Amino acid sequence: MEARVERASAGMQRTWKARAPMDPKAAPVENPASHAEHCRLMMDMIATAFQTDTTRVSTFMFGNAVSNVSFRFLEGVSAGHHDVSHHSNDADKLRQYQIINRWHVEQYAYLLQKLDSMREGDSTVLNNSMVVFASALSDGNSHNPHKLPIVLGGRGGGRIRSGQHLQYTDDSPLANLYVSMLDVFGAPVPRFGDSTGPLAGLVRS
Repeated sequence: MEARVERASAGMQRTWKARAPMDPKAAPVENPASHAEHCRLMMDMIATAFQTDTTRVSTFMFGNAVSNVSFRFLEGVSAGHHDVSHHSNDADKLRQYQIINRWHVEQYAYLLQKLDSMREGDSTVLNNSMVVFASALSDGNSHNPHKLPIVLGGRGGGRIRSGQHLQYTDDSPLANLYVSMLDVFGAPVPRFGDSTGPLAGLVRS
């Protein structure tokens, strides 16, 4: 709060400067009505914030888990994500569930590609970042929180051993990933949440 008060003080000298040009005229004029456009805008904002060093920490949730946003903009889909996630093994719902999930992965890939296209010194913004793509459930139909598939993009400045598929024991705490990431981030902690330690094979010493 003290820092916010200082920043708001009249006549305070501001020393921060964006590392890349930012055009105020390119700012969106309103919240997009389209879910697809809204998500793409958020991805672009995250990438620009990282590139300009406005922030290097961001979180984004595609939508409230029970919002039931319509995905009719995707060919072959006639319902919302929450509805088809409760598929009861119905073949058509499973088909639509797959299409929506693929779309979510494509948005993640878009963000990674955008970060990879941004030069940062002799590397890229992506190489100097860690971008987690995850879900709270492995199966919406049964609300199963076990065996979650987690994707970690970026190399954390070279500390992350990328390009590999790691499989851990059942019910390994997801917080173990966060412990590893905090170490890479330069803020090591002995534990976080229900963690039992860092993930083996993920981080270069």
